[in-house]
Amino acid sequence: MISEGLGTLKNMAHDMNEELDRQVPLMDEIDTKVDKATSDLKNTNVRLKDTVNQLRSSRNFCIDIVLLIIILGIAAYLYNVLK
Repeated sequence: MISEGLGTLKNMAHDMNEELDRQVPLMDEIDTKVDKATSDLKNTNVRLKDTVNQLRSSRNFCIDIVLLIIILGIAAYLYNVLK
């Protein structure tokens, strides 16, 4: 009776070991794909950050030009009024 139970446990342990041996390559492949996806995501985030910074610089330049035109307009108006 006990020997039958031990035999059953041995067979179950053997089956579990075989299943783990089959799953190890799959898990390694998944790990490799996750690492690649993480690396790609980091690279994409860096590129996106650079793009956003470039857009901000362009937008700030346009705002600076508009403000300069407004200031020149106010200066010209004041010059004509105080003349």
